[in-house]
Parts: sequence; structure tokens; C-alpha cells
Amino acid sequence: MQLFFIFLTALFVSMVAVAFFMRLAPRLGFVDEPDARKVHVKRVPRGAGIGMVLGLVASVMAWTDGGHTQQAFFVGVIVISVFGLWDDRSDLNYRLKFAGQLLAVLIAVWYGDVVIERVPLVDDEAVPAFVTYPLTVFFLLGTTNAVNLSDGLDGLAAGLSLLSLVCIAGLSHLSESREPVFLAVAIMGGVLGFLRFNTHPAQVFMGDTGSQFLGFSLGVLAVILTQRANTALAASLPLLALGLPIVDTLTVMVQRMARGQSPFKPDRNHFHHKLLTLGFDHHEAVLTIYLIQSLFVISAYLFRYESEAFLLVYYGVLAAAIVLSYPLAQACRWRLHSGRPAGASLPSRVVGMLRSAVGIEKYSRWAVGIAIPAFLVVGAFQAEDIGSDTGYAAVAILVAALAFRLMRLPVINPVERLAIYFCVILAVYSMESQAVTQPEWQSGLNWFYLALTLSIGLGVRFSGGHYFALTPSDYLVMLILLAAANLSVFEGTNYAKLAAESAVMLYGVEFVLRKPRFTSRVLWGGAMGAFVLVALKTVSV
Repeated sequence: MQLFFIFLTALFVSMVAVAFFMRLAPRLGFVDEPDARKVHVKRVPRGAGIGMVLGLVASVMAWTDGGHTQQAFFVGVIVISVFGLWDDRSDLNYRLKFAGQLLAVLIAVWYGDVVIERVPLVDDEAVPAFVTYPLTVFFLLGTTNAVNLSDGLDGLAAGLSLLSLVCIAGLSHLSESREPVFLAVAIMGGVLGFLRFNTHPAQVFMGDTGSQFLGFSLGVLAVILTQRANTALAASLPLLALGLPIVDTLTVMVQRMARGQSPFKPDRNHFHHKLLTLGFDHHEAVLTIYLIQSLFVISAYLFRYESEAFLLVYYGVLAAAIVLSYPLAQACRWRLHSGRPAGASLPSRVVGMLRSAVGIEKYSRWAVGIAIPAFLVVGAFQAEDIGSDTGYAAVAILVAALAFRLMRLPVINPVERLAIYFCVILAVYSMESQAVTQPEWQSGLNWFYLALTLSIGLGVRFSGGHYFALTPSDYLVMLILLAAANLSVFEGTNYAKLAAESAVMLYGVEFVLRKPRFTSRVLWGGAMGAFVLVALKTVSV
């Protein structure tokens, strides 16, 4: 469950931070202007990758006790994020941008002891430090720029990174290494929170702030995994785990240098640009790249204990197939949609259908709008040992809420909303206390919270519009999550777990109430019914 809470915290903080940044970005000058090299045709806010960074830092600091390496990693992340924001605001010279990357990498290597000590194809021989340290710096700089350069289509860099993070988290879990698992899961939550706003057509870009952060993080985690967490893994495994961005970056840089250009000069020779040239539309290009990246990361998982020679040959074959596919297609004059009538591709039609399908949001809202009131009533029914203060407070809130309801206000007013919040926290505490005395309840509660989270996520994803406009309830939930670690010191009750469960419930409440319909009245009725049960228990004592 700790991993779930880390993921949930990062997801929520990232969504709120990105939504907040989207509003400020145009005023602060964080805007990506269209040009001949870029795919988008209108001004889009950029730099929202800071939301992913905040999600990582908030979740890991709230739920884990970081060691020396984690502290160095965080310092490196802060450095690279500051330079990334600077670049997103002012378009830095590549030398200054590179200097920021180098500083972050040096902090991770020398202060965090993130070093490649085992080199592929070198048998158990001690590799001197004057080789391992420069090699590590080169690798981390390479991964940072690889992801940075892959950020060319909506959702591309985030999706590629997410697949690699899943691979690293899975391999770290098998190795029973907690630190890389926690960090990878936290970054995954931040990435998914950002992707809510970055899928095509993107409302915001991560900018260099996000892409450099992801590349740096993936490189550090890959080194920790193979060099420290599980030394039985092949030293060359990070090549497969990180996959396509490395192949694409090496190919583009070699081509640039072959033409006598700077390897850092931007152009339209990346793999995603070539797919667009071959007739792929935006969705088809991104989906194709996701599938190729999936092949890389699945191979990393399946071949994790294979020999270095096998992995390098296998990686070389995959890379060669990718590199040669474009010139071969050009030579054959192949186009994806040649001979077919013009129109949207199947992936684009599916995405459009999902976005226009109000049924997903409606059914999700119904599921959440019924599940939460039922939970509140059951929680009140199961509540035991209710203190007199809590009981009489519930009675007072019930009376106040009913009084405001008699005013026939058209929407749920602040007093009624506060009453529902109070009822949620009371029910969560009651159900968790029941699970302590009856452990068989715990599994059912875990599945309930997971199903509720998925229902809320689906409903929000297909709700249309800017659902995550900031409201006071967003700050309330964030405050609960970030304060949880400080409350967990009390004995007998896991307040951190209660806080995370309450956060899921509170966000479900907001999901239902933001569109006042029949489900919001059902929610209000469930809360009032729960208060009646608590009141009856209080006055009968």
C-alpha cells in the first residue's frame, strides 16, 4: 500500500501543479512558439514539467526516509530543473544548458556515488576510477539529452519515459530494492498527472524542465538498478530499458556530424519526424513509437540475466532495424496511407470517439456517486466507541446541513460540503478501525479504494474541458497528503494511511459535486443518513 500512496500523492500534486502552472505560464513568458521544425501550429504553454518534479519530491519526502543517494538525486533534480525552467523561459545557449546538465550529473556521481563500476564485456576486473567516472558522466548526460530530444510530439517523451520507469520499477521490485522502486513509482505518478494535459492535442508542454528531469532520472535509476540493487543484472541492460530515445539520439547526432553540423543543432530528422513524413498521423506515430519502446522494455525484462554479448548484439539488431527502416521505406516509396481515401486514421477515430463518449464520464460518475454514499452509511453503521465530542459535533453538523437544505439552495452549499467532508473522514476512520479488529476487511477495503481511484480517473480523463481548475478542495486534499507523514508518529493508528484513503474519498466527492445532478443528491443523502446513524448512537449512550 505504501507504493500506492506514493503514486497517488505524486499523481495528485503533479495534476494540481500543472493546472496551476498552465494559468501562470503565458504571464511569465513560458510559451512555446510554433516554427517550421515543430509540429504544433499555435502558442502552447511550456515548462509544466515542474509539476512532475514537485510530485516526485512531495511524495517521496512524505512517505519515505531518504538516504544519501536519494538526497544527492534530489539536489541534482533541483539543479537540472532550475536550468530547465531558465531554458524554457529564455531559450538558453546550448553551452549553458549543457553546463546545467553537467552540474546535476556531477552531483549525482560524486556526492551520490552513482557510478558505473561494472562495464559490459569486462569480466569481474577492477575498472579504474579514471574510466568509470567519466563513463558514468557520459552515460547520464546521454540519457538526459536522449529524452530531451525525443520530446517532439504530444505525449511522446512522457509515454516513453513511463514505459522505461515501469521496467525499472519491476526489475527493482524483483531485486527487493526499495529505493529505486519508490523513486520510479513516484515519477510514474508525476508523469501520469502531467499526461492528463499533454495528450494530443496538448494543452501544455513539459519543456526542457520536464524532459531533462525525466532523462536524468532514468539514467540515475538505471545505474542504481544494475550497479547496486542487483549486480546479477547485465551491465548493458540500461540500453534496453531506456530503449528508443538512445537509438534515435545517437542516429541523429551522427547524421548531423556527418553533414558537418553541430550535434546539438535542432532539425526534423528524429524518428517521429520520419514517421510523419511516411504518412503517419500524430496518433499513429506516437502509438508506433510506444509499441517499439514496449518491445525494448519487455526485452529488458525477459533477457535480464542474459550475457552481455547477447544483449549488445540483440540491441544492435533492433537499433539497425529502426535506423534502416526509413531509408528502405523511402527507396520503396512506401507510405502508410497510399492508395487509401483521405480521412482520420483508426487510432484517431478511436481517440475521438472516446473523447466524445459522454458515457464514460456518466457511468464513472454514477459508480462513484453510489459507492461513496454506501461507504458512508456502512462506515457510520460500523462506527464504535464514538467519543461524545465527535458524536455531538456530528449532530450539530447534521442540524446545520438540514437547515441549509430547507433554504432550497440550487447547489451543494459550503456548509453541506463541509458536512460531507466531515462524514467522509469519520467513515474512513471507522472502516479502518474495523479492518484492524477484523483483518479480513482489509483486503476488501484495498480493492474498494483501488476501484474507486480507477473510476475517478476514468471519469476525469473523459470529462472534457479543464476539469482540474483549482478550487479550495484541491488545496485541502494536498494539505492532507503532505501532512500525513507528520501524523503517522502516533501509536495505534496509521494516520498516513488514513490521510491517503481520505484523499481518494474527498476527490471522489469533488468529482461528483462539480456537476450537481442526481448523483450529488444521492451523495448528500448518504452523508445525512450516516449522520443520523451516528446521532442515534450518540444519544443512546
